[in-house]
Amino acid sequence: GNHAPAVCIVCLGTHGHKFIECVAEHLWNNKFPASSMCSGKSLLVWNSDKTLCVDWQRSRGCNSRHHDEHHVCSRCLARSHGAQSCAWAQK
Repeated sequence: GNHAPAVCIVCLGTHGHKFIECVAEHLWNNKFPASSMCSGKSLLVWNSDKTLCVDWQRSRGCNSRHHDEHHVCSRCLARSHGAQSCAWAQK
């Protein structure tokens, strides 16, 4: 297929690393601060204890309707999409 590579849900870069190992404080272009970070196996809004749904950040999304408050983009915090569809993602 003609699929774009998945982006890291922390730095939104196409570096091919695991997001759980990403310690970036800035986005892939090093120009803007990251909005989320990993703590253990959790994805958190930067400098907070608000957790984000990891599956929501993936291309396939998340089917759960039990935690809609966690269904926000790991970069821009919009509810309409996850990291893979974010305008901030590396193209």
